[in-house]
Amino acid sequence: MYETARPFLLAIAIGLLIGLERERAHSDQRVHEPLGSRSFTLLALLGAVAAHVALTQISIVLAIFSAGAIISGYFRSRLSEEGAGVGVTTELAAMATFALGYLSHEEPALAVMLAVITMVVLALKPRIHQFAQVGLRREEVSAALTFLVISFVVLPLLPNRYVDPWNLINPSRLWLLFVLIAGISFGGYIAVRVLGAARGLEVTGFFAGFVSSTAATLSLSRRGRDEKSPVALLAVAIVLANAASACAQLLIIAANYPAMISPAARVIGAPVVLGALGTLVVMRLYGRQKAAGIPLGNPLELRPTAILALVIGGVLVVASVAVQYFGTAGVIAMSVLVGSTNVQAVTLAVSTLAAGGNLPVRDAVLACLVAFQCNMVVKISLIGWAGGRRLLAVTAPPLIGMMVAGALAYLLALPPP
Repeated sequence: MYETARPFLLAIAIGLLIGLERERAHSDQRVHEPLGSRSFTLLALLGAVAAHVALTQISIVLAIFSAGAIISGYFRSRLSEEGAGVGVTTELAAMATFALGYLSHEEPALAVMLAVITMVVLALKPRIHQFAQVGLRREEVSAALTFLVISFVVLPLLPNRYVDPWNLINPSRLWLLFVLIAGISFGGYIAVRVLGAARGLEVTGFFAGFVSSTAATLSLSRRGRDEKSPVALLAVAIVLANAASACAQLLIIAANYPAMISPAARVIGAPVVLGALGTLVVMRLYGRQKAAGIPLGNPLELRPTAILALVIGGVLVVASVAVQYFGTAGVIAMSVLVGSTNVQAVTLAVSTLAAGGNLPVRDAVLACLVAFQCNMVVKISLIGWAGGRRLLAVTAPPLIGMMVAGALAYLLALPPP
């Protein structure tokens, strides 16, 4: 008996919860006969009944009856003086409730998930409107549209096969990795914007590291020249920014060559773990302090996008030539040169070579580690030049510790054959 009644009980619960939210939303308005908790509960129950009967004709009749009741309620609200200005959100929610009641019979877990999402969207109406009307900048909307185009328009149109005789260039795979890099940058940018300065230097520094760890390190280091600057917290933010850069390497490997993620996570993940542990200790000792904001540019401007695409393509060609004529030594040399400025390009190149069988996984992980190490050397030099000795004295030990942790992890996890 319970198994038969369960979809109906679930539908009643869904309708009641959504209806209560709608009544709460209308509590400060004078709306004539709004659809409330009882109406929503009955609509969800009608949907469950329509699914249970499993007769197309009866289901259609119940659906038409429910739609008529919803539309009638909408027009009564619009025609009454008290209901002036009432939108269609409640009526659309009522239609969704009927559909969720219907769905609860066949897919109860999916019905619950969609019901929760519906309630969240309804409850967050003020914040959503404020974010859309005030919170978004014009350049951010343009960046979001650009990201949607490169993800859902350009990517499906590209051929998913190698187009060169060396099995190196797969347009769909390369563009997918480019979308991933752009998504990491854009996600970090949005996180910094949403979190704001009130969340602290450490959180802002971490998400800024996904956008550009070099830019974050330089911006934070410049504050170290001020005698009143919180040097310890600046150091925490810098370390977290570089840990985020290593996390981005792992995301690129996971998307490009999943078979390589296990050894790479053991090697590149070691500096991330060490940096996180060190920052937790400092945060416990010094507490949190509000950040003045890290300047971030739009991560999806066309010019940086084109430059990144050219860099990725160039590094792939150089890496292919290096592995053909010089073997692993050539790839390592390329990692030293390119990794000092662009770790992501090196990670993409060597994981592509490993995926194509042109480079052993062990050597590919070594190239990623070398690029990370060279990039860290550049960052430490940058901190000393821009931030001064005081900041360098606090920041250098954890960064060097991250480098040592990566080297030791490589020797222990991937010993020489």
